[in-house]
This record gives sequence, C-alpha cells and structure tokens, in this order.
Amino acid sequence: MNTAHAHYTTLSEAIEGSKAKGYNLDFDVKSEGKMEALNKPLNFEPDEVIIDEIHRFEGMTDPGDTSILYVLRTHSGAKGTMVDAYGADGFDLKAKFLEGAVKKYNQQ
Repeated sequence: MNTAHAHYTTLSEAIEGSKAKGYNLDFDVKSEGKMEALNKPLNFEPDEVIIDEIHRFEGMTDPGDTSILYVLRTHSGAKGTMVDAYGADGFDLKAKFLEGAVKKYNQQ
C-alpha cells in the first residue's frame, strides 16, 4: 500500500496519476456481485479486493454531484481503478461490493 497520496483536483488527473503508479485496469461491478476488469477476462469477489486509495470530487456547479475514484488491487496482483457516482445519481451496487473489500487507505 502506498501511504503517500497526491492531492488531485480533478477526477481525470487522479485517474492518470493512478495509472502512472501502475493501476492500469478499469474495474466495474456487475449485477452478479463480482468485480470485473473491463476488456480483460478477470473477475473478483469482494474479499479478493484491497482498496488502496479513495479520492472524492465534488461537482463544480452542484456539490451533490460527486464522483469517487477507488484505487484498487487484488490478491492476484491486478491493479486498477473504479469510478462511482455519489449522491442522487449514485448506484449502490459498487458500494455494496466494496463493503466486503479490505480497506488499506487514507481517504482524500
């Protein structure tokens, strides 16, 4: 786990910074309750996932329009990011999945 986190001002900056640190996969949670790497045949259960960093970003015009970037790695060594909306447009599937993940982060 990297304990020194950069302070990012935008979501795209945080994604690029994470990629520069080797978090190159794009993850998403599917309705079956598994996280998968997009464009790769990789699937993970919540207990196989470690949250290394969390970065929150508020919308410029609506503070209720918030995005969250999760910087994740798996027990098998796969590293990537997952973006989730927070607030009115937030979807509980990702949050529910990540409740079972190991948390090793300092929140930004």
